[in-house]
Amino acid sequence: MDNLGKTLKEKRIALHLSQKKACENICSQPMLSSIEQGKYIPNSHILILLCKRLRINIDQLSLSSNYQISSLNSFNQKLEKLCNDHNYIELKKFLLSDDTIAQVKASQQKAYYYYLSIAYLQADNDLDEFEYNLNLAMSEHPHSIALTTLDRLIFISMAVLYAKRKNSKYLDYLNNAFIKFNEVHFEDNQIILFYLAAYANILMGKNIDALNWINQGIDFATKNNSHYMLANLYYLFAKVLIAENKGDLALDSQTRSKIFTDLFNEKIFEFN
Repeated sequence: MDNLGKTLKEKRIALHLSQKKACENICSQPMLSSIEQGKYIPNSHILILLCKRLRINIDQLSLSSNYQISSLNSFNQKLEKLCNDHNYIELKKFLLSDDTIAQVKASQQKAYYYYLSIAYLQADNDLDEFEYNLNLAMSEHPHSIALTTLDRLIFISMAVLYAKRKNSKYLDYLNNAFIKFNEVHFEDNQIILFYLAAYANILMGKNIDALNWINQGIDFATKNNSHYMLANLYYLFAKVLIAENKGDLALDSQTRSKIFTDLFNEKIFEFN
């Protein structure tokens, strides 16, 4: 997701919903209009209801840019479309097809196994296959070479796996994902690392640590002038506040102003 108001508007239009229908029993039409124009910041409760109404699912992430699994553009383009559409059942079929397997070269196996692990997780919730393919992806990394962003995504995905199993080993993989992170050249996909670090901590019941990772993700993105994942991070931020029975914090105009100034460099509608 990019700019929050823009994202909500695009999803509403894609679903052929009027503003009146989209905000029914959630907020007023003028309020939704102001949200879409970036003039009003919704509290966490309204934001989550609007995302549910508009079928915005922050549990299904899309990479800012996908990795190649073949030297043929047609295979890479199909992969990208299936990922962006979150069509994980078809993605798994595509990756396991003989034609696709025949096209994957040794240098592309890391990306291939990474995508296959995600397909098994999302299509079947199969944690064993998720782990198996992540391990295969990790085995493709030469130890003498610095970690790539894909390597880090594999590590943080493994952290999520262990967090789902309530295993404290998740922290080892989380830390591995950020080894010498201050030395890397910026890529949008790196913002996902912070989101998944927060998500892993939420799964382990460590909401305060999750908030810390969310704030680090926001700082990292804004420092690099990127809007990628910011709406997702704010959405997660809101969910954690509600889980901590601190939803009232999202109602504070100064807090909202700071969050969204940092997020989108937008002018915030000030309340008297």
